[in-house]
Amino acid sequence: MLYRKWSHLILSLVVAWGGTNLFLAASSWGQVTSTVPSSPSQHPLVIDDNPSPQTVEQESSPVKYGSFVNSEGLEVERRSQQLPQADKGTDLGQRANLSQTYYGEIGGIIADIQVRFVNEEGQLTPGRTQPFIITREFDLQPGDVYRSELAQQGLQRVRDLEIVKQAQLSVEPTAQPNRVVMVITVEERSSFRVTAFPGSTRAKGVYGVLHLEERNLGGNDQNLALALEGGERTLGFDLSFTDPWIAGDPLRTGYTVGVFNQRSPSLVFIGGDRDVDLPNGNTPWVHRLGGGGEIFRPITPDLKVGVGLSYQRVSIRDQAFTNRVQPVDELGNPLSFSDRGQDDLLTVNLSASQDRRDDEDYPTQGSKLEVGMDQSIPVGLGNILFNRLTGSYTQYLPLEVFNFTSQPDILVFNFQAGTTIGELPPYEAFSLGGGSSVRGYKSGDVGAGRSFIQATAEYRFPVFTWLGGTVFADYATDLGSGDTVPGEPGEVRDKPGSGFGYGVGVRVRSPFGPVRVDFGLNDQGDSQVHFGVGERF
Repeated sequence: MLYRKWSHLILSLVVAWGGTNLFLAASSWGQVTSTVPSSPSQHPLVIDDNPSPQTVEQESSPVKYGSFVNSEGLEVERRSQQLPQADKGTDLGQRANLSQTYYGEIGGIIADIQVRFVNEEGQLTPGRTQPFIITREFDLQPGDVYRSELAQQGLQRVRDLEIVKQAQLSVEPTAQPNRVVMVITVEERSSFRVTAFPGSTRAKGVYGVLHLEERNLGGNDQNLALALEGGERTLGFDLSFTDPWIAGDPLRTGYTVGVFNQRSPSLVFIGGDRDVDLPNGNTPWVHRLGGGGEIFRPITPDLKVGVGLSYQRVSIRDQAFTNRVQPVDELGNPLSFSDRGQDDLLTVNLSASQDRRDDEDYPTQGSKLEVGMDQSIPVGLGNILFNRLTGSYTQYLPLEVFNFTSQPDILVFNFQAGTTIGELPPYEAFSLGGGSSVRGYKSGDVGAGRSFIQATAEYRFPVFTWLGGTVFADYATDLGSGDTVPGEPGEVRDKPGSGFGYGVGVRVRSPFGPVRVDFGLNDQGDSQVHFGVGERF
């Protein structure tokens, strides 16, 4: 039995490696390479104050247990409160009195690159950030021929840093002919941030989250974050450290490590037309204690890949604070993979994300593709061996229909799918229905399966600059896999296994991203209202 498990594990890793290479090859297909003349021009340098938008790259790739579709961890998102890109330099240049000399697209030799920090009044001030954190974003070094295009690309990457509030680029002449100094003027953000907000979900009830974050640890653009969560039916913390770019690495490799403890009921074990509780009448709680790490790097400006390792001890209990484990429900169905009510999950995690959206929080065009694989290694309690594959694709299409504002209407299509091969713990089933699935249903009411397909069509239209509306239709199905999950948690609770919903919603812009309120109807004649922060996709 053990030989067969390890043979399956080796085969899964070989298939995953080949699939990852195939994805990377497909993503690189059709790329065009251009060459830049090597001889310097005698024309003056040109600084463009209004560069074309560049792709914004994520600076961290947080470790998550389970798939991104089924993750039930702390509902905390790092949302950059950045100014619009058009405002992240012009105002600074005016306040700092920058004198810009205009030379040409290709010009003199760069004698030096300087980083100058200013305060809100534009006055010089000591900076917290190490200068190399700023200069490493440029593909230009002292001794290189200044090229305006490369300079603007680097400036845009500096402006995209979460620790930067505004940035401006200027070129100053030197006493030597044909030699210049490239100056990057930076206004920094406050490095420490505290965020507190309430929430309410079916599984957790009313709860609150306190998020403490140091975004520029040691001036090295490293992030140390602690999230604390507590409420009616939830208790947990998540501590993480992220270095988005290991110093000196030419491939921009980064890493993140973290530990977590999450205690709350799982949507897999609630919902449906029939209540099935523990033998003592309480709702099953899933306790997760563990940690992990991930190494990630960009392959292209819009494609990032990562590989990680995570471990967690999972136990089923009847409340937040108790030593009693609950291996079965009131009908005798297993709630964990082992017969002891506790499992050990050690997984190798592979991920890839291709983000071609024009904006992270408020996209109007482009696409985003995410794929992931979790391969468990059989160890400890349960000795579990499974392979989970997940994927999500979103397309944004700008339209002009209502024209209430200068912003375009947007037609959004999203498709998600996933499957688990091998030994599946019941709490790792895909839970369907709710604000992140079919919005006409309550969370978890559609199904809990080994596999799933989910699709959404959504029409978003702005009414004012701060207010918008949406019309949507959602569908999800477990592909009849509910009875292949150990204990059949969806089947015994009479969840239908598939569902369709449609409705309307409101979007309000806030410093934390869009606040959404959705009213949905489903194919069984019921309705539901969902609240959330941030778009689903």
